[in-house]
Amino acid sequence: MDQHQWNAGIPFKLIFLSMVFMTCLIAANLVASKLFIIGGFAMTSGIVIYPVTFLVLDSITECWGKPVAQKIVWIGLFANLFFTLLLQAAIHLPPAPFWKGQAAFSETLGAMPRIVLASLCGYVIAQTLDITLFTRLKRRTNGRKLWLRSLVSTAVSQLADSAVFMFVGFAGTLPISAILTTIRTEYVLKFSYAVIGVPLIYLAVHWIRGQKAVTSKSMLN
Repeated sequence: MDQHQWNAGIPFKLIFLSMVFMTCLIAANLVASKLFIIGGFAMTSGIVIYPVTFLVLDSITECWGKPVAQKIVWIGLFANLFFTLLLQAAIHLPPAPFWKGQAAFSETLGAMPRIVLASLCGYVIAQTLDITLFTRLKRRTNGRKLWLRSLVSTAVSQLADSAVFMFVGFAGTLPISAILTTIRTEYVLKFSYAVIGVPLIYLAVHWIRGQKAVTSKSMLN
């Protein structure tokens, strides 16, 4: 394939952003077993990485439209499933007699089936909701107010993600009050991400479209 054919095909910037999306998606699931504490509240490490996927997806939706973004969401789902199968295969390989790390390896990387299901349900529902809200708001605003579209779609979809994950993954095993507290705590951090990410999505969109600078006037439109 020559350079002309490559340029006429899938844009490099779309490939790059898709790579970032998939990497953050899988990394968030991989590190989710590590818990950390902020202000006395325990949260999974995945919450630090996963919100990036919404910023990337909004950038893709803005520049290439809903059909492309939705395909990336489905590819991400299959990538997650494939990654989980590969992990399970590695876990069940017979360990070498002299290797003492099998128990820790299995405990760290072997997620419970219900947690995997909860994660995948939350992912599909939240990312699809994000795309849908973003595109509807784009029509209502005539393609303006990117900051508003990104903030609202990300804020709503992040809440949906937390709610679906917690209720599917822990309903019946944790008190409802504990589930709601966890949802509220994680959502505060996720919403903060959405606010911080507004300038970043402007930078991403301007990079995709080849514009050199982001002005304050363009961010208000």
